Amino acid sequence: MIAPRPNLLRLAMLATTSGACTLALRARGVQCDFVSCDGHLPSIYARGQVRLGRVALRGRLVPVELGALAGAVLEIGDGTFINQGASIVANERIVIGKNVRIGDFVAIYDTDHHPVDELTPTQMGPVTVGDDVWIGRGAILLPGSSIGEYAVVAAGAVVSGAVPARTLVAGAPARHLRDLSAASGWRRP
Repeated sequence: MIAPRPNLLRLAMLATTSGACTLALRARGVQCDFVSCDGHLPSIYARGQVRLGRVALRGRLVPVELGALAGAVLEIGDGTFINQGASIVANERIVIGKNVRIGDFVAIYDTDHHPVDELTPTQMGPVTVGDDVWIGRGAILLPGSSIGEYAVVAAGAVVSGAVPARTLVAGAPARHLRDLSAASGWRRP
């Protein structure tokens, strides 16, 4: 008997765990198509509405955290990839488009969770991420942020507000570095 090639064995293992991942997510109340999981199953909070398209999750060292609290909505479009340690839990509404790349340890927040002081109320605001966006490792999207299609948020950036389509932002707070060339229909490899 010929031993299977390592790549084929890895693909077979990934297909098996992905099927189990999809079933586990559905059992937790997540509305989803086929979800590919590489590594740990994600931590899920599904008291609100969680809708996932054909999404790929990588949690080899640290699981991805996804969810929506009671009355909230989290929507993630087809072809989106979310890397390990990312935290995306809606308190109000978070919508992520198609073919988005989300790096390790990215945090997407639609609330501050608690007030900064007794005179400042907790900030809340929906977060939207357009199609074909790339969010680099450790970036943070704060309440009310919106990222236009084909934009790139550099690693470690802190976004509060609007990022125009086809731009590169970096820093804390994030600032515009340059415009990007990306024709409609182009997909980031």
